[in-house]
Amino acid sequence: MRALLVNPWIYDFKAFDFWNKPVGLLIVADILKKLHFDIDFIDCMDRASPCFTTHTKTDMFGRGKYYFEEIKKPSVFKKIPRRYKRYGMPRSLFVKIIDEIDRPDIIFVTSSMTYWYLGVFETISILKKKFPDTKIILGGVYATLCKKHADKYSGADIIFTGAAEGNLVALLNDIGIVSSHIDNRTLTPDYTLYQTLYYGVIHTSRGCPFNCTYCATRFLCPKFETVPHDVIIEQLEYVSGKTENIAFFDDALLYNKNFTPLLETMREKQYYFNLHASNGLHCRYIDEKIAQLMFRANFKTLYLSLETINPEVQKKTGNKVNTEEFINAVNILIKTGFSPDAIHTYLLFGMPGQGYDEIIEAIKLCHSLGVHPHLCEFSPIPHTKEFEKTGFTENTDPLYHNNLFYTWYWPEPKTDLYKKIKSLLTKTNLTT
Repeated sequence: MRALLVNPWIYDFKAFDFWNKPVGLLIVADILKKLHFDIDFIDCMDRASPCFTTHTKTDMFGRGKYYFEEIKKPSVFKKIPRRYKRYGMPRSLFVKIIDEIDRPDIIFVTSSMTYWYLGVFETISILKKKFPDTKIILGGVYATLCKKHADKYSGADIIFTGAAEGNLVALLNDIGIVSSHIDNRTLTPDYTLYQTLYYGVIHTSRGCPFNCTYCATRFLCPKFETVPHDVIIEQLEYVSGKTENIAFFDDALLYNKNFTPLLETMREKQYYFNLHASNGLHCRYIDEKIAQLMFRANFKTLYLSLETINPEVQKKTGNKVNTEEFINAVNILIKTGFSPDAIHTYLLFGMPGQGYDEIIEAIKLCHSLGVHPHLCEFSPIPHTKEFEKTGFTENTDPLYHNNLFYTWYWPEPKTDLYKKIKSLLTKTNLTT
């Protein structure tokens, strides 16, 4: 049996390779290999792909800008005075690659942000024309959060929701592709599919114990589960020597009690990586012990979740952090030896009812501590409480979830406010 796995393009006004890898699709690859499939893999967002004749610049931590082609702007975005783009490999190159591969018995396409679905649809359309008799299974975040929309418009034969570890083998059995079972505890992202790695992405856990009103993690991963120690080590063993950078993408990295022994094992094995905590650390779990372990393990960048300094909003949105905990975490990290330059802070702006002064004061606080503020423009995510406040429904076009569009141009442009905040961020940010 042969399977084709595709990570499609991003269609948006902006996109940056911030340690982005299609981890779910790579786990699908591991499942299929254990079921003895031959695999063709196309990652349209792989900047290191040997298919490219030229490559965009990569920084010392493996990140970089994507190649893009400008495309026609959807009518929803007519008020946005920015170019709309297809990020990733040229369309002509994608067509050339699929023209040269053998016909697959099954095709898997993944999806990420809900408002990137146009790139997913374009991918499926091209694949359907080339392989009209092959079933296409669409999974990932968009497919799970917007299943009805995907069912109606995507062109995929099967919409797969949730994590591949749970139900994919059962689905393949049901449609007669295989008749097997595998041990889910042994599954790991298959990084052997990449010839070159600018970085690796590791999860030590799935899910989050918190239930923030703007976040869909609880819907996507209802239970908080840890990844077995030996599975993580297996991933590290493979990428060791192939890249100097590892990004941890857990939703609740420091909540995982196994994270401390993992760092100790990494030191014992004398791994040398530049480590990055990219997905927003919970400040209340940062104490002197964990700070010292992370410093010794060679963490180079730390991203902290603050979101807002408004105490009422902090409580109403999930109570995962308060301002005192944030300040305390920053002071501990700096005392441990981390440069303020290595510490970054996520600030959320654009939630229904959120005030302008709130974000200004949060930026000033970060500036006073010497750390970098990063504005996370609010995206209305289906199946969250904040989504319900927007008045959107499951029938609303997911393009309306676009964070740039919703925060600054819906229902009317907020051009002056946008310029003021961006100017303040530029003054306070020393690096990107």
